Amino acid sequence: MFAVLLASTLGLGFGPAAIDPRAPAPPAAGRLVGRVADSAGAPIAGVRVTVLEANRTTSTDADGRYGFEQLPSGTFSVSFAAIGFRPEMRRVTLGSETTTLDVVLKHAVVELTELQVTASPLATSALESPQPTTVVAGDELSRAQAPSLGETLDHVPGVHNFSTGPGIGKPVIRGLTSNRVLVLDDGQRLEDQQWGDEHSPNVETANADRIEVIRGPASVLYGSDALGGVINVLEPDLPDALGRPPILRGRTSFAYSSNNREPDGALMLEGASGGFGFRAEGSGRTGQDIRTPTYRLWNSGLTQGGGSGTLGYHGSWGTIRGTYTQRDEKLSLTDEDSTATPTQRITTNRASLDLALPFRTSRLELKGGWERSRRREFADSATSEVALGLLQKTWSGSLQYHHPALGRLYGIVGVSGYRTGFDKFGEETLIPDNRVWTAGVYAFEQADLGRWNLSLGARYDYRHLDVDRDDVLGVAAQTRTWSSFAGNLGVLYRVSEPVAVVLNLGRGFRAPNSFELFANGVHEGTVAFERGDPALRNETSLNTDLALRVQSATLSLEVGGFANFIQNYIFSIPTGETDPQSGFEIFDFVQGDARLLGFEASARYHPWEYLHLQVGADYTHGQNTSADQPLPLMPPFRASYAARLEAPSRGVFENPYLSLGGETNARQTRLDPAEAEFYARAFDGAGYRPAGYTLATAGAGFGIRAGGRPIRVDFSVRNLFNRAYADYLSRIKTNAPLPGMGRTFITRVTADF
Repeated sequence: MFAVLLASTLGLGFGPAAIDPRAPAPPAAGRLVGRVADSAGAPIAGVRVTVLEANRTTSTDADGRYGFEQLPSGTFSVSFAAIGFRPEMRRVTLGSETTTLDVVLKHAVVELTELQVTASPLATSALESPQPTTVVAGDELSRAQAPSLGETLDHVPGVHNFSTGPGIGKPVIRGLTSNRVLVLDDGQRLEDQQWGDEHSPNVETANADRIEVIRGPASVLYGSDALGGVINVLEPDLPDALGRPPILRGRTSFAYSSNNREPDGALMLEGASGGFGFRAEGSGRTGQDIRTPTYRLWNSGLTQGGGSGTLGYHGSWGTIRGTYTQRDEKLSLTDEDSTATPTQRITTNRASLDLALPFRTSRLELKGGWERSRRREFADSATSEVALGLLQKTWSGSLQYHHPALGRLYGIVGVSGYRTGFDKFGEETLIPDNRVWTAGVYAFEQADLGRWNLSLGARYDYRHLDVDRDDVLGVAAQTRTWSSFAGNLGVLYRVSEPVAVVLNLGRGFRAPNSFELFANGVHEGTVAFERGDPALRNETSLNTDLALRVQSATLSLEVGGFANFIQNYIFSIPTGETDPQSGFEIFDFVQGDARLLGFEASARYHPWEYLHLQVGADYTHGQNTSADQPLPLMPPFRASYAARLEAPSRGVFENPYLSLGGETNARQTRLDPAEAEFYARAFDGAGYRPAGYTLATAGAGFGIRAGGRPIRVDFSVRNLFNRAYADYLSRIKTNAPLPGMGRTFITRVTADF
């Protein structure tokens, strides 16, 4: 009914309609047209053409032609991507006249990622990104879908999952997590009490276009908390119907996981009439307790649901877009007591407004955001009394000026800031009510000098914290301020067309959070009595990356190492004292220096068109250099591998495949003293600690042509041999023996309409 009413109101018709690039253009609007062909000159249909900064996307027709109407003036990045071809990017300056841009794409059997927009102000390819960047998109993202962001990205080299059961998963990048990894929802900063170990990022990926992961500090563009990296969950561009008939289209997907009997569904509906566009999305899943190879893991179910709506307008004067999102979660938490049923309920509301305005050959971008995160923790699932309530409201904004090209130099200057208010409720308390506001000014420049590509950025931030008096915690009303400089320098050298060497130096920072500063009590989530230190200073890091990248028609390879030196690293230490009321050991937050060394490697190789081989590996060595002991919760060495047989499309079947893969995790032998003591007394002194393990996976899939729009069917089996294991980064590994999920069959059906 919603679709019919909307179509009637806007005059929309079902199905896509290709723009005619040879039709007369409005005289006052910019116009971009062109043709995409292969090396032999044959047209390529279905190429995805995107004007990145204008958030406009279209596809080539049967003749390989594309066109955009009413584009604003300015300099833009235009990307071209199609399956079976190497993605390309061109820079083009548009005015009020028609601009023609023809492109030749080279065949590539190996799947190559499209351009990314998170690591730098200018869209770049994975080969030329100034920082180590991974893009998860398309079928890869669909197959990796999971209830949490951490689990969805757990297969990416350099990224791990810090989990509390199946519903809570925090991304770990190069050994850093929580407030040291910044998560963005379509460019909007998330503030959802991520200081808590059992507080997962509240963002849905079911309808995402792609997820971009920056490995390494990105404080120049994003400020505090981007010390270890940035994860940006990006939506597709909002459609428009400029120069074409109105459109209405959608996508639906349904999946079922056998292990915990988890149905998972998502629906997207979008349309456009002229410059107006809209999108409505909804998703949800519910799961029962998971089953390990030997028993049912108690109190491990989940329920998640939510949706979003987006409205926007594209015109020659610029673009404007507004989005509202709501997400609700009910998460059961496995406790050491198998009869206990602690539960979390989280509601997150988020709104954003983006505005882009051209100014001759430059451009202004304004972004505003609002977020409300309400978390309630209950002692058991039957009670309605809140044991611990956390309410956080955040307002954020940024203004970026993309200046005109200065020779071969492109870049931005900008200001950004946010204000967060925190209030607590319920029977327990962890931190006092407080308010934080922060502001930063920055500049980021890039220059393409033939074989050399240079990037340089700098930023200054100021942060102010107001704290209310809290007699329970023994905290007096007070204020705290911090400031910090951040910078980065990147050098990329193209050894040959498919080969590049990249060197990065970056300085990042993170301001201490309220929990580290003012905690003074029992924290059930960590089974400890924790005490903060109001005198904590900023964490600052100096990070170096060196990587070799190769992207050819049959091979995509990246091998790199990193060294990250962190000053004033914040960590907790056992005091040897015990809280008399709870019986929990008392831990104090202190500071010292830390060193993280490691490497990441990934390769995709097509020796033949029908065979796809993929391998990956990563390792992080974390050392507390002040205490001369290992850092806690460092991921051990991991290797992944997969082979996929792909058959040509025949009849109504498209792109059928069979796959077999696996993942090997080494045993973590480097434990800090608190971990070693904890394992020694776990399970009645049995000295339990996670062992290394290997998990196997298998999959198959195919598409079916139905009315010109394919239906995609995928099958997969995880933990194929039903191996019993415990992930070292699982927080419940000492609450229950070998709590890893047993064999599970997953069926997923996706259809466009």
